[in-house]
Order: sequence, then structure tokens, then C-alpha cells
Amino acid sequence: MRRFGAGLACAALLLGLLPFTLSGCFIACGCTSTPDPNWTPPPISAQEAAVYASKFAGYAATLGDMPGMTASPTGGPNGRSFYIATAANTVVLVDAISGMVVEVLLEGRMPDDATASASTADARTAAEAFMGRTGMSTDGLTESVQAVRGAGVAAYQVEWKQAGGMQDAQFEVLVNASTGSVFAFVDQRMQLNVSAPMVGQGRATELAIAALGVPGDQATSAELSIDFSTGSQASAWQIGLGVPSATQADVFEHGALVRIDAITGEATIIKS
Repeated sequence: MRRFGAGLACAALLLGLLPFTLSGCFIACGCTSTPDPNWTPPPISAQEAAVYASKFAGYAATLGDMPGMTASPTGGPNGRSFYIATAANTVVLVDAISGMVVEVLLEGRMPDDATASASTADARTAAEAFMGRTGMSTDGLTESVQAVRGAGVAAYQVEWKQAGGMQDAQFEVLVNASTGSVFAFVDQRMQLNVSAPMVGQGRATELAIAALGVPGDQATSAELSIDFSTGSQASAWQIGLGVPSATQADVFEHGALVRIDAITGEATIIKS
């Protein structure tokens, strides 16, 4: 889902300021006292997280599918605190201390099949455009593109790594191989166990129906959940299923719930 006091030499300066102390005053006013080693920056608010997420995911807003965002606190990997900011078809993970946007997921653009209508060049162009719109700099980084497939869907993974040094990815953008649209972004610089999901709602529904094996089943609900209770990111679709009534089209019988892992496509029947 904590401040420390400045040295006496800062007192004269602070008298003319707002009635709170600034942890960095020893730098701003030339004080010689050292900061408290136990000091940590205060967490950002939910409203601030929503603003950061909205601005970062503004690429989606330009296409008219993100009217506004709200944020709620959540536990995250490595014991850190995060906010999950959500809007229509958009999920953004924001670090609660730094305000850094760690992950962006555009649900409506996730792959539903293994079609590769877009080329690697298309994926590169789309990913670079996304990074440009977010204002993230990739100067000095080496860019690579590779096709990734699994669970009956296909995507392109565009990564930026440090050249000639640490080879861990710094940034990752995923592009739908069928449509050529960016559907996920991950900032890997914090070295968290974050992996963007790939399986879209349509494909998840197909897998859920196949797993249950009930003739005439249709999806009654679909919700993507993301949590870090295991220490790393777990992303899954919760697909509600039912068979339409023979007499009432809007009434479903034999209700069921199936969990589809949004990365592997593995199905788990929760209720049948």
C-alpha cells in the first residue's frame, strides 16, 4: 500500500521561514553539522502518487482512455511501501518514498493472441516514442529488441542496458506484437522482483473456459490483480464464468471462478 533538526547555525535562516526544519539545511546554508544517519524522507501522499502516475502514464491519456487516477497504499517487494494507482484500463506502481514510477500497465492493450503483425522496427519505434513522452532519458544506454511468446500470446520486449558495464536492464517496455502498441513499462533500476504481465483479458478468458470445460460457459466478470505477498510480483486474472439461462439471457447458471496467471497462463479453478 521523520525529520531531523538542523544545526544551530541554521537557526537564523529558519526564523524567517515556515515553522518546520529541513533535513538538507546543512547544505543550503553552509552548516557544518552532519545529517542524522537514521533520517529517511517522509512518504508521499496518495494524492501525490496519483498525480505522478497520471503524468507518467499520460501517453495513455492522449488516447482518451485515462480520465483520472486514484491511488491506494500497498506492500511491495523488498519490504518497501508502494501505491497502486488505477484508472480506466491503467495500473501504475509508484514507490511511496521517492515517488518513482516503477511499473505501468495498460490492460486494454495487452496481447490476446500470438499474431505478430508488427515488426521489431515497429516495436522499437513505439517503445522509443513512449519513453520520449514520459521524459525518461536513455542516453548512454544500449537498446535491444526481442520477441517473447508464451501462453498463446506474443509481444516484443524492448530493453535499455548500460553499455560496457552492468548488463542488468535499466528500463523495459513491452509492445503488443499484434497491434504494435505499448502495453507495459518497468523501471528496473531499483532491482525489484517486478515482471509485467503479458496475457490479456481475452486470452485469459479463453484459458479459463478451457480449464473449466463446461459447455456454453461465458465470462461474467474479469479482474486483473497484482500483489507482492510472495516477495515478487504476482499478476493474475480472476475470471468469473457462467452458462446463460435458457429463459433469461441476463441470468447465468453454474457460476464459477478461475484464476489465470497473467504471465504463464496457468489456470487454477477457485470455484466450480
